[in-house]
Amino acid sequence: MPLSSDQMDLLRLIMRVICSMSVVFNLCLITCVVALERFHKPMSFLQANLAGFEIIHASMYIIGSEIAKTSPTTCFYLGLACQLFANAVTFMSFIISLYVYLSIIYRPVVAERYWYFYHAYVWGMSAILTGLLFVMQAISGRGPVIGEATLECWISEEYRDLRVYLFYLPMWINSAFIFAIYARILLFLRSHRKTKNDENIRTGVIPAAPATNVTSHPEKNSQENTCSRIFSISAPGSNAPSLSRKTVVASSPPAQMILTLPSVPRSLKTGKSSVSRGNKLLLIKAGVTAAGFIISWMPVSARRLYNLFTANDAPYWWIVLSAVGLSTLGFWNAGIFFLTWLWPSFSKKYGTRASSTNDGVPDYPTNASGGKNCGV
Repeated sequence: MPLSSDQMDLLRLIMRVICSMSVVFNLCLITCVVALERFHKPMSFLQANLAGFEIIHASMYIIGSEIAKTSPTTCFYLGLACQLFANAVTFMSFIISLYVYLSIIYRPVVAERYWYFYHAYVWGMSAILTGLLFVMQAISGRGPVIGEATLECWISEEYRDLRVYLFYLPMWINSAFIFAIYARILLFLRSHRKTKNDENIRTGVIPAAPATNVTSHPEKNSQENTCSRIFSISAPGSNAPSLSRKTVVASSPPAQMILTLPSVPRSLKTGKSSVSRGNKLLLIKAGVTAAGFIISWMPVSARRLYNLFTANDAPYWWIVLSAVGLSTLGFWNAGIFFLTWLWPSFSKKYGTRASSTNDGVPDYPTNASGGKNCGV
């Protein structure tokens, strides 16, 4: 059932208001990365690239689909840009996760070695999926493949199946890879922490059975020549074991010896954190960006699957939720960028421990088992 004009106006209003704010935030991100030397780092450059893609993608929703009636040629070029940069957002989100994976599992120098591959992958895959539109148009012959979509100029209604094959399916595959990457990172950190703790126990950094402290307390006069049933250490020349529960009678009793176990510092019990502060910051940045990407696309993806397997249209509230998710896509990357930048100042002001602002990963030597970065 087609949406009414009032329903469409509400959707366009939601998209234009939220996407406009997203564009402003991402422009601020790019400005900071370009102008401030502290952000001249690989992770910040990748975030700036993603911000540029999200600006163009959000602009498609701000312009809307009404232009298709007044200027079909303009709508055609806008549709091309929408297909190209919507896919670029997907592939760049995956590349950011891949960069973090290589930096933590191996070393930053390994991750930076593939810098040109990252951009070739993003632009190459996006261009291929855009070019395939015209291949399918020539094969199917159902009219123009680019035209008016629901909220933007994109793949026309006559080729709704291509929206799944040339956008949603690649996006779902990349989302699965992103999930697998972070699962692998967490498993690696868990395994590395266990290995590090075992090594600390073996080398004596963490005592497996802590040595005992012996504290001496003189016996009171009233307790002389009495039997003792506490842990005691025998007098010199005695044949009794050094630690015994037997009653010991001494004509000239030695000073009472009480055994106490020392408390092991919490840092030694738990071991050193398996990830440095810089790595934590790097992981948080990429993790929030990836999670936000999946969350923002989840309502519209579920709606697309619902339309594929049922003959019914999705309810209007679901369409509104999809519009909100799409329009908030650009906030995750910019939001975590500014949060990790301003968090140390906030922590200092309110007395909270701040994380290191270094979003690089220290370059540790490789181990003997294949180059893994075990000093993360």
